[in-house]
Amino acid sequence: MSGVAWVGLVKARRMLDVVKAPLWRAAWHEVQKRSGGSDRFPECDDFLQSATDVYRHLQQELLSAENTRHLEDLCDEELWPVVRGAGADFERVRRHFGAENCRINWTSTEAFVCSLSPPEARDENSEASVIAGARIYAVMSMSYAPEQVRHSIDDLFLKSAWDKDRGVIQWKIA
Repeated sequence: MSGVAWVGLVKARRMLDVVKAPLWRAAWHEVQKRSGGSDRFPECDDFLQSATDVYRHLQQELLSAENTRHLEDLCDEELWPVVRGAGADFERVRRHFGAENCRINWTSTEAFVCSLSPPEARDENSEASVIAGARIYAVMSMSYAPEQVRHSIDDLFLKSAWDKDRGVIQWKIA
């Protein structure tokens, strides 16, 4: 797909998410209300800002960090081997350009809710959990090639154990 076609696709998908955003916000508000309010379930905007921050941090660390072990606490146990492997995949890039030159220049990031599973046990033998997803539209370039602007669409899913008295315990990338 050509660069122009990809940018057009990204913009079209973003417009679809803009149109769906009020529906997702209404669903989020309903789940929050049924879950005991904002003390136990985050506000939608707070979740999206946190998801954006986690996304940007994860992307930057995968590109630039020679050791990604510090990211393990951000990931659930099933995803961690994939994240660790992705960090290793950038070894050649770090060696070629130098880790100090492997920085992401963010032009913009915008997040939309793309998934929401209310607090519940998935089956009789598991603990209750909540899963929420953010679709993130990003425009960025790499510090070693600032003229090559990239447009991306990534879905970031976060999962937390659910305590009926305290609510969300700790989000982890799932």
